[in-house]
Amino acid sequence: MSHDDSRVIALPPPPTPAVVLDDPLAVASYGAGLLAMVEQRASAAGDGHAAARLVAEMDNIHQAMRAHDTGAIRRSVGLLGRLLGRDVEVQAQAERLAGQLDICLLRADGIVTEVQGALPVHQQQAVLAAEAVSAIDAWAEAGERVLQDAVAQAGAADSTLTVAALQRRLHHLRGVARLRALEASQLQLLHAQSVELLERYQRIRDVLLPLWRQQVLATKAAGMSARLVTAADTQTRILAEVEAMQARLR
Repeated sequence: MSHDDSRVIALPPPPTPAVVLDDPLAVASYGAGLLAMVEQRASAAGDGHAAARLVAEMDNIHQAMRAHDTGAIRRSVGLLGRLLGRDVEVQAQAERLAGQLDICLLRADGIVTEVQGALPVHQQQAVLAAEAVSAIDAWAEAGERVLQDAVAQAGAADSTLTVAALQRRLHHLRGVARLRALEASQLQLLHAQSVELLERYQRIRDVLLPLWRQQVLATKAAGMSARLVTAADTQTRILAEVEAMQARLR
């Protein structure tokens, strides 16, 4: 179902009276219609694959940037890695990616479009989940008032079974409300994480990567060690951004 359709399905308030204890079927199914509507309004949340793919592509870009820095690669694999020839493998991988740097950027740009498209979906899903929590809570509160009235009446003992059945039903409703509240929180977190990933990507794409390219070109032209240090510093800043993006997905 589309998100436009989901907006027009308004969740109903609890009836008055909420439920008649003399009707065991009504007690057993109290709130069932509401839960069915909540489920109908809900749609599957994003699985986060686009964000993970973006981070992986940014890691590829960072590896490509290290192709010219064999010292950094040797240090990154450690002594054991060098003994096992891991540095040679990493160097070959970096050089291969360096030749595909622009392709990596194009892929990353395409993934960014996917992540951006999911942002309003996350927001809409969070709103629907929050509305579901409010509606379910209202039905549960209405049912609890019925229970309180039943206990206050002298003949409440005659309907012990239905009272117990309603208590179980209200417990179920409260459980569903807690799950929907957790879903709303997770959707809000997913939205915040996606926004942060996009901001970090744009900082790399628009600022740090062009700066690194400029510094590398200047280094090749002038052969100045100070330029090389500056380029390495920019590369380190990009690595910090990529690692921060990776940390958000853990």
